[in-house]
Amino acid sequence: MSTSDRRVRRTRETLHRALIELMMERAYDRISVSDVIARANIGRSTFYAHYRDKDDLLVVSCGEHLRQEIARSPDRGRWAPVRVMIGLAAHYPQVYEPLIGSRASVTALRGYRNSVAAILREHLDAQPGPPADDLTVATLSWALVGLLTAVTDRAKPVAPELAWRRFEAICAGAHPASRAPR
Repeated sequence: MSTSDRRVRRTRETLHRALIELMMERAYDRISVSDVIARANIGRSTFYAHYRDKDDLLVVSCGEHLRQEIARSPDRGRWAPVRVMIGLAAHYPQVYEPLIGSRASVTALRGYRNSVAAILREHLDAQPGPPADDLTVATLSWALVGLLTAVTDRAKPVAPELAWRRFEAICAGAHPASRAPR
């Protein structure tokens, strides 16, 4: 890995960490790009060399983080990424609120759903059997975002294990290429 690649990775991780730290302190809509770059101690032009705006940072960095967490998981089953995503949402609801919560921006919500769909697609395509079709992936990704919203609900959170069982039940009736192994 080149020095340039390490610097890019380090810069992106620093910006992601800064945003997450700020989100733990205050509402996402009260955080500006200026706040993020001040916390990260990174210049404005460096920020914009990596991301279009705050929503782009949130969606892209969360997608990258999800992939890292999924790669670390020992579970390699057909729905392993789902278990990881549900666990992360349950553990960090304050991070998921600006992504999928009631006050999430359309850009953040659609971007996160697209990240979830891409991750599901990558994982399903790597599994034995026929690949899942686009409509199935879209349906499952929106279903998963809905379950994650329920898991992170401040008023009445759904237990992660119940969310997992519900997702399995949904998949049992899904397209044959997307069914969980028995």
